[in-house]
Amino acid sequence: MTFLELCNRVRQESGVSGGDLLTVVNQQAILAKIVEWVRQADIDIKGLRSDWNYLWRTANTSLVVDQRLYSMPDLALFDANELLSVSINSNELRPMDWQEFKAQKYHTAPDKRQPSVYTFRPDGLLMVFPVPDAAYAVDVEYSKTVTPMLADTDVSDIPTHLHDAILQKALMYYASHEEDNSLYGVANTRFEEYMTKMASECLPAIKFNRSRLF
Repeated sequence: MTFLELCNRVRQESGVSGGDLLTVVNQQAILAKIVEWVRQADIDIKGLRSDWNYLWRTANTSLVVDQRLYSMPDLALFDANELLSVSINSNELRPMDWQEFKAQKYHTAPDKRQPSVYTFRPDGLLMVFPVPDAAYAVDVEYSKTVTPMLADTDVSDIPTHLHDAILQKALMYYASHEEDNSLYGVANTRFEEYMTKMASECLPAIKFNRSRLF
């Protein structure tokens, strides 16, 4: 469902009088609240986890010769929230905590060759070690930044068959505003059902080390 369609579903199921919204822009009174509740419900659900598979993305970028420090825009990763893997020539770089990276003197080491380790400094900039001795091509897997729906035709990253989770969460916000405990209870139950489905379908499978089970 589009942003506008979700807002109209909330209006219909909440029992708010009047006809369907023609746009999400410049609404007034309770309709403006419905628009914001739908927008917030979508953000809240997507923001619960960074490892939802519908937020997974890949990108190809490159390092610069003799440059060890990069911002996300430097790497053309404008929508990246969390890096999941960084690889050069199929060799995955090892992520390292900044304090350990600094303790190893990697932040000042003059070594120049293919990078094998990366860290994020406290200011959010990415640093690699060793310093690149060539313009290495880099393959990145990342989780994208959660962004709000704004336009009528915007569609959530959440899979279409799970969009009712957004609907039920928005109805919970409406019910809280109206102090409608009955509606809140029904919406909350349905929301939990959809979130269970989402957890089952959209999170990485749990892997067990069989050697530790027996």
